[in-house]
Parts: sequence; structure tokens; C-alpha cells
Amino acid sequence: MRKTLHKWHGWAGIICMIPFLLICLTGSILVFKKEIDALLLPSVATLPATEQPRLPLTELTAKVNAQLPGYEFGSWEVFPAGHDEADRIFVIKRGTDEWHKAHLNPYTGELLSQPKATGHYLTDWLVEFHYTLMLNDLKHLPEHLGLIIGLILSVFLLFMGVSGLIMYRRFWARLFTLRWNQRLLAVFSDVHKMVGTLASPVLLVLAITGGYYNILIFYEEWTEHADGAEHHVMTERLYHTNLNIDALVADSQLRIDGFKPTYLLFPYEPELPFTVFGRAPTANPLLSNYGSVSNYDPQTGEYLSTYNLNEQGVGAKTLDSFRRLHFGTFGGLTVKIIWSIVGVTPLLLAITGTYVWWQRRKKRARRKT
Repeated sequence: MRKTLHKWHGWAGIICMIPFLLICLTGSILVFKKEIDALLLPSVATLPATEQPRLPLTELTAKVNAQLPGYEFGSWEVFPAGHDEADRIFVIKRGTDEWHKAHLNPYTGELLSQPKATGHYLTDWLVEFHYTLMLNDLKHLPEHLGLIIGLILSVFLLFMGVSGLIMYRRFWARLFTLRWNQRLLAVFSDVHKMVGTLASPVLLVLAITGGYYNILIFYEEWTEHADGAEHHVMTERLYHTNLNIDALVADSQLRIDGFKPTYLLFPYEPELPFTVFGRAPTANPLLSNYGSVSNYDPQTGEYLSTYNLNEQGVGAKTLDSFRRLHFGTFGGLTVKIIWSIVGVTPLLLAITGTYVWWQRRKKRARRKT
């Protein structure tokens, strides 16, 4: 059993090495997406310190619509007053179903950047590459191929972690043993086992959470367009021009005591509601800022429904925690550094594992001879 598992472990590592390394390395970089954006786009992604109050959301919406007459709101990432990041708005170009990203100064209503394709900026391109390998938009390839390959690689990572722990099940006995005075094969073997064992808890978390998000995106696309229907082409505004967005956000805060709005989702297809996402008060650092929502009629502003994550079971809270677990945003800079370092360990595992596999393969060939 262990010999068979060892063989599968080695071959899986060889076959999936290159795409897996690309996903791990981009993920390791994206842990610091906020910091990279601030460094590369200081006048676009960040805001100077100010004591000014944010302009009302309804007023900001009107200002954006005036500056972008050829676009309609899709969604809006809202930050609290005093935050150092510019609001991020996502708009849909009229006559298309194409989403674009722009940055907004919420204190003046000024657009800090014009709408750009969602993969225009470096970190946004890395995000898209991370979960699709940029294969989704290539012609002559099956639709959603990138998402499917990403899911396969998540399963691969899960298998590699579990199989490695099974093969080296007494890892605690010699975890920090490195035979530096032995042959290179022994040294690489010890390094491979030690690094793989120490990194496996985080890698297994990344495998499970990454696979879940690939499945979720694929499932949403499939359910919304399984009948062959194309994405909705934005030809007209799908919410009332005089919709009082501030009133809806204020109402959402009354529906859930202590609710902090973080994200507004405008109707981007007919019959979708206007949705206010946010964070319900909780001491759990793993729960995301988007776990609770309130829905409203986009034409009348009439209240429709509320989903309070705090009232849900363990399953719903576990799935919501996947966002912070995957990106390492639940424990400050320390966790980010750990997640980033673990993200590059597969490179070391690939080098040491390939060398060990190759040397043992040569040894078996000599025995046969």
C-alpha cells in the first residue's frame, strides 16, 4: 500500500508540477495584494489621511454616473471613513456584458482611475491567473477550462498532502532530523519530509478552500447559464435613478444590530435585487466581511429579506471562513508572512522531490540491469 502510494505521490508531483507551481507562486504574491497596490498605484488605490466625512452614497452614485455616462454600476466595495484605501467600483459598459474596475475618492466623488478591464492592473491579472491560468478566455478551448484545471490542481494538492503524511506517518519522531553529512539524496529526502510536514496544515487548508471557490464559480456560471442563455447585455439602468441608497444601507444596519456594510451589489441582470453585504458583529476572526446581507427591490427600495450569518449553523460559518483562510487575512501581518512563505515551499518540495524520485528511479534501473 505504501509503495503504491509512494509511486502515485511521485508521478502526481511530476505531472502537475509546472501549473501547480505557477498557482502557488502567484498566490504567495497575492497575500500582499493590498500592499502591492499601494506601492504600485499610490495615487489610485490609496487615499491621503483626512478628517472629512464621506459623501452620502446616493450623491456619490450620481457623481459616478455623471462621470461615466457610458457605464452602469455593477458593484461597489465600500470602506469606512478614515480608511486608507480608495473605494473600488465595478461598472458594466453599456451595450456589453463586460465588467470594468475603477477607483473612487469617497470624500470628493472624484474618480481616481478610469474604468479598466478587470485584469488590467498587475495584482488583478495575477488573481485571474491564479484561479484560471488565463485559459478561460482562449479561443478553441473548452469553456471554463481554467476553472476545471484549477479544481483538479486543488484535488492534487489535497492528495499530495494527505499521501505525504500517510507515507511519513511517524513524522514527529524525526521531523527536524537533517543528515547534512550524508549523500545529497539523504539530505534532499530529509528536507522534503521536513518542509512538507511543516507546510502541510496550511497547504491542506489552501487546497480545500481553493477547490471550493473554483467549484462555486463554476456552479454559479452553470446554474445561471445552463440553458445556453448569454450574460445579460447592459442596455439600460436596472435600478431606479432616484433610489435612496443611503436609506437602504441605514435600513440594513437596523435589520442586524451592529451590522457594518462593506459591499453593494447593484442588479446587473433583470430581476436581481439590490443587495447590501456586510459583517455582523462577531468575535470570530475567521468570518469574512461579506457574510451577512439584506436585499431590496431596486425600483422601489422595498425591503425583501435578510441573511444574518450569526444565526446560521456551523456549516455556513465554516464556508464563510474559507475567504480569510485562503488569503491569510485573519491574523495580521504575521499570518500573511506565514501564508506567503508556505506559498513558495512547493518550489522547494518540487526540487527535492524530483531529485529523490529521479535518483531512486535510476537506482531501480541499475538493479534491473
